[in-house]
Amino acid sequence: MNKIYKENINKILEDKYLSYAISTIISRSLPDLRDGLKPVHRRIIYSMYELNSKPDSAFKKSARIVGDVMGKFHPHGDQAIYDSLVRMAQEFSIRYPLIEGQGNFGNIDGDNPAAMRYTEARLNKNSNYLLNGLEENAVDYINNYDGQNKEPSVLPALLPNILLNGATGIAVGMATNIPSHNIIEITKATIELIKNNNLTNKKLLNFIKGPDLPTGGEINIDNENLNNIYNKGKGNFIIKSRWRKISLSKGQYLLEVFEIPYQINKNKIIENIAKLIKDKKIPIEDIWDESDANIRIIIKPKNRNIEPKKLMDVLFKFTDLSTKFHCNFNVLVDGKIPKLLGLKEILINFINYRKSIVKRIAIFNIDKIKLRIEILSGYLIVYKNLDKIIKIIRNSKDPKKDLKKKFKLKERQIISILEMKLRSLRKIEEKDAILELKSLKKELIFLNKLIKNKKELDKYLINQFESYLEKFKSENFKRKTIVTTQKEINNNTTTLDEFRTIENITLACSIKDNLKIYKGHIDEDKIIFNSKEKNKFSLKLKNNEQVLIFNDDGKIYTLDPNLLPGGNSNGTNLSFFVNIKNFSKIVSIFKFEKDSKYLLISKFSKGFIYKTDDQSKTNKTGKKLFNLKKNDKLFKVLTITNDYIAIVSSLAKLLIFNVDEIPHLTKGSGVILQKIKNGEIKDAKNIDINEGLEWVNVKQIKKLENLKPWLGKRSQVGKKVPKKFKKDLKF
Repeated sequence: MNKIYKENINKILEDKYLSYAISTIISRSLPDLRDGLKPVHRRIIYSMYELNSKPDSAFKKSARIVGDVMGKFHPHGDQAIYDSLVRMAQEFSIRYPLIEGQGNFGNIDGDNPAAMRYTEARLNKNSNYLLNGLEENAVDYINNYDGQNKEPSVLPALLPNILLNGATGIAVGMATNIPSHNIIEITKATIELIKNNNLTNKKLLNFIKGPDLPTGGEINIDNENLNNIYNKGKGNFIIKSRWRKISLSKGQYLLEVFEIPYQINKNKIIENIAKLIKDKKIPIEDIWDESDANIRIIIKPKNRNIEPKKLMDVLFKFTDLSTKFHCNFNVLVDGKIPKLLGLKEILINFINYRKSIVKRIAIFNIDKIKLRIEILSGYLIVYKNLDKIIKIIRNSKDPKKDLKKKFKLKERQIISILEMKLRSLRKIEEKDAILELKSLKKELIFLNKLIKNKKELDKYLINQFESYLEKFKSENFKRKTIVTTQKEINNNTTTLDEFRTIENITLACSIKDNLKIYKGHIDEDKIIFNSKEKNKFSLKLKNNEQVLIFNDDGKIYTLDPNLLPGGNSNGTNLSFFVNIKNFSKIVSIFKFEKDSKYLLISKFSKGFIYKTDDQSKTNKTGKKLFNLKKNDKLFKVLTITNDYIAIVSSLAKLLIFNVDEIPHLTKGSGVILQKIKNGEIKDAKNIDINEGLEWVNVKQIKKLENLKPWLGKRSQVGKKVPKKFKKDLKF
């Protein structure tokens, strides 16, 4: 039987989508501030802990671990679980790996790990900082997805893993991207914050220099972003590769890149640089990879005169040797509330969590100690009244009842007395019991202080963190990433053009819009296409200059002439380099120069002036300048260097008017230049009125000195062309 809902569908969709969004945020994508883990990572670590796959135990097959996690805690697919397990074992993915892998767990080149049936894993020693206290009621346990098993709602982390290993995740409407930090610096900052919780973020940054990434590198971060990241939880910084110069004989040298940015594929960097070499955009002779366990990319410059720093600056600018990292400190507070937090708020929340963990462990141990004290007190009664107790046990029909009545013992004390072995009655055992009782009472006093006295709890936490610092003296815990702040950053203004050999070139365009370039400046008669094509126009320029291409559909394109084929070829059509629609044709090609003015004229006499200040480098789709009506096309583009425009219509009318009458537009439909009924523009020319008007007629140059009869205003019809003007009505 179908259930009918009598509700507004918008309300139903809102409720369902909200439920989905909350579920995604809490149960999948955002890390818990307390242990710094997402549910899948927490379940993997706990499952391995349950399987006794600890740092000092044997490795277990990854497939066994994945199966256990999926079956008991995380029914979301084995590959997703295995990918998460692998990442926690990769030293280039996580600053302090939580899992130790055996076998092929992938590499920084982007190669995939071996299948889970081949690899083995166990918990890393770093995982001990997440699991300590699990058996002492440190955290709450919740039902798993089917209610048949229990899992911890959070792990009792000893250190703020959220900052140590960072986190990335995309939820619904929010994301997180937290970089890793150095364990020594975070621990010192935590100690100082416990000592004085009024410390500002600025003072905390005296202990924390900035992120410390698994792959090292150099972080460039300005003061504004540094403050934004650690005060507001949002900002960005640049990660640059680290490199050094290797000097060779006779002034020759090589460049060695030995650390690359975090989360960047090494092979991709090499491919990027190889492409620049192939396109002859950079003076590098060769690049090769000599990496083993350590990164070692070798770059060989073309000659010894190239400045190494400038060469690296341009590589930083145009390859992934330098990348931008966007920070977003979105976390789950108390495992429930998504919130964007700064450094101090994260540490304060973690310290409060640690206090609650210490108190819970203390309460657990108090109960345990009280039970032991009770039993030891019973033992001491036995030692004092040994003969009487033995007599009761031997002669009484109900020794339990008689012992309880005679010595006022508790139930647990009687049970433990009756279960005592004879060897426990030795004198030495009595002495040990007295010493143990004394020690337990002392510990009980301390644990009660820990729960009730705030200062005692703070002191305990400080001592605990300071004891960790003693363990962090090995090379693994030292800072890997260098951090430079605003004052040390130089703006990288190096361009590829600085390394390009400047040469004269000639660009040629055929009547079918095939383009090619010749080395040097050559005359038009030396430009040759195949027998079916002729040269439409050519342009002399330098190889470090861009060209502007105007098409008859009103679009403009910017093109690097170095992409074009050489002069011996038949050229390549413009459509190969840009996206052209409706079979549009090239109208004009110009060398790109700032502040140049161009008059765009359509076939039906519309036009406007376009200034190149408005033209930035376009993408392959070009930029639409001229909004043309049906059947109208861009007919001509003139460079404006003089004050007047001479324009001839198909009705044999000539009109000359001032350029100032034409509007300057970044794009648009333009205005009427010459009034034409049932005709079109045949030609136009930018002229100096004082020098008259010239045209070529049957190989003879004709000149008209007096232009007054044809002077007028824009959008007028004009007057009949002069005598002996060309029959095709072109200049």
